[in-house]
Amino acid sequence: MNIVIVGFGTAGKHYFNLLKSRKKFKIFVIDKLSLPLSDKFKQISFDEIKKNKIFFDYAIIASPSGLHYKHAFFFLKHGSNVIIEKPFVLRLDHAKKLINISIKKKLKCWTSLQNRYNLATSKLKSEINSKSLGKICLVDCMMLWHRNRKYYSSNWRGKYASDGGVLTNQAIHLLDTLIFNFGKISSFDVYAKFNKSKLEAEDLIIINFRHQNGILSSFKATTRANRNYRSAIDIIGEKGRIIVKGISLNTFSKFKNNHLMLNKKFSENFGENLGAAGGMGFGHKKILDEFLIKDKKSSKKLEIKENYYLLKVIHSIYNCIHKSKKINKIKNQNSILGK
Repeated sequence: MNIVIVGFGTAGKHYFNLLKSRKKFKIFVIDKLSLPLSDKFKQISFDEIKKNKIFFDYAIIASPSGLHYKHAFFFLKHGSNVIIEKPFVLRLDHAKKLINISIKKKLKCWTSLQNRYNLATSKLKSEINSKSLGKICLVDCMMLWHRNRKYYSSNWRGKYASDGGVLTNQAIHLLDTLIFNFGKISSFDVYAKFNKSKLEAEDLIIINFRHQNGILSSFKATTRANRNYRSAIDIIGEKGRIIVKGISLNTFSKFKNNHLMLNKKFSENFGENLGAAGGMGFGHKKILDEFLIKDKKSSKKLEIKENYYLLKVIHSIYNCIHKSKKINKIKNQNSILGK
């Protein structure tokens, strides 16, 4: 079977390393850069695909964020099942078009929200479902990461038209974990700060959410830290406290016997020495295991039609920031993102 990876940056290489041992797949790569000759994959272009009418069973979209829609639409139109790196697209109308064509052609169109597969976040979901904490009073989310000026020196990173800021790029996994576990939003207020010498979009954001189920949550994210410290979700309930934290929400701790106890069974090591896996974790392998089986549904609801709401929340937040509103609700309208 033919599989193509569009974009061979950090994410594209991570997917390739996970695929190269799967002998039934012939791997192709599309990238503007001239890649070294390899017997593991073949470099190809969109023009070659169109000219020679090459069919791909699966396409992995790991190109710059602003190109996700264009590349995903191309492969869906040509009959390929598609998985798109985060953020799956930047515009709401683009998301709707991909959803419609994937339904019409009966093809997979998934996004890669790999932290849902972490042992710690999976354990968190089961604890919430079992109501082990009783009524949840407060959820506190924080991401303290580092991105320097060099990181934003490309022509697309950190720009609203092609990428977005810390919320859309780095903290989207934290926001997804919050909504996936604690429900939809009824209202919010937001503050953002900008370092225009480094990037156009926001690099620090603070949001207070009121969820539809009455839960209150706080959300803080930045790339201004001097190193990658951690992401964390701290949950306070009537019957106790849980903290999921680590570089990418990879450790699970629960308060027991007057101590916060690390549960090693539901914790993983995502150290920065692991390279791409340090930030991305081990979830991509689990995603591919499901994605590469024909007609297999995602156990973690990765279909983009299931995650349209996440994109809608992001646009509502950006509309609030750029229209200088203090309190807002989730609305179905595009913002500055992706224009």
